[in-house]
Formats: sequence, C-alpha cells, structure tokens
Amino acid sequence: MDLLFYGFDTAIYSFFWQFQNPVTVGIADVCQRMGDTVAFIVYFVISVILCFPKKTRRYGVAMVTAFLVALLLVNVLIKPGVGRLRPYVTLRETPFWETYEVHWAYAGSHLETDMSFPSGHTSLNFAAFTALAAVLAKDRKKWAWALMIIPVIVGITRIIRCVHYPSDVLGGMIIGILAGWIGYMAATKWFPALAEKRRKAG
Repeated sequence: MDLLFYGFDTAIYSFFWQFQNPVTVGIADVCQRMGDTVAFIVYFVISVILCFPKKTRRYGVAMVTAFLVALLLVNVLIKPGVGRLRPYVTLRETPFWETYEVHWAYAGSHLETDMSFPSGHTSLNFAAFTALAAVLAKDRKKWAWALMIIPVIVGITRIIRCVHYPSDVLGGMIIGILAGWIGYMAATKWFPALAEKRRKAG
C-alpha cells in the first residue's frame, strides 16, 4: 500500500506543507482532540440525547448509526486488517524521509499508537457531520452543508501534523461519508418505516 500510494502521498504532503506554520500546527493540535476517545464519547452521548426528543430524534438516530458504522469499519475491520504503519515509521527507508522529517519535527514529532489506515479522526468527523448535514438538508436547512468544513479541516490537519499519510485521510473521508449516508438512510428511511410498521401492527 505504501508503494502503491507513494507518489500520491508525497505530492499531497508537499502541497499542504506549504501551509504548515505556527497557526495551522496550533489548529492541528486542537483538531487532535476532535477524534480521540473523549471526543467520541462526547459526540456519542450528545447523539444519544438527541434521540429522545421527537423534534431531534432523526438527527440523533442518524449520528448514532453513523458513529457505530464508522467504528465497526475503521477500528474493528479495516485498521487491524490492513495493518499499515505510521508514515514516521515506513518513510524512513525512502528518499522522501529527509523532507518528511523536517516537517514532522516542525509539527511536534507526534507519535500515535494505533495503525495508520484509515484516519480515525477523519472518518469519525465525516461520519458525524455527513449524517447531521444530510438530515438537516432534508429538512431544508440551506446552511447544512457548511458543516462539512469541520471534517475537511480535521482531515487536512492530520496531514499537516504528519501523523497520517494523505491516503489514510482520503480513506477516512470515504468511509466517514459512507457511514454518514447509512446514518442518514437509517434516520429518514429505515427507522421511520420500522416505526410505522410497528404502529400498524399494534
């Protein structure tokens, strides 16, 4: 996988590192908190709470479903299955290492303990905000898709922080959007249909 995406990853790294500065590194440090265990718990608890009031139930169902799908795909199936090591491990044996090392050190030389592909931070945020934005858009909230700037920023900061390959972030984005779409379908199609079926049966 590293060899397959080497050209893509190094090109994307080189592009985004143009924007690596104290401000973007600081934003990256903040975004680091938006995908860790505490953030997941906070997001999930808020989503569950939204499931109770009738007016917000669809938002809660969409987000809870998206979280669970993303968690299953990323942490249970794909990360252990692919087993991709972090770039600061595998790039050492490539010509790109000297360039990478400079930017990694500038970002703080951060180390993370799990596998690299896909980006969990990116997938979590894309799952949550895709699900929420899609339901809001269905409710004719014109500003809904502006929420997607949040996961986009999170994904970019994972590259600027040098803890993921760009292809990890791309994979996390795709998985997160898929999970968010499943959450949207659960909230707007499957869950209402099941509830109606139960109502008629009762």
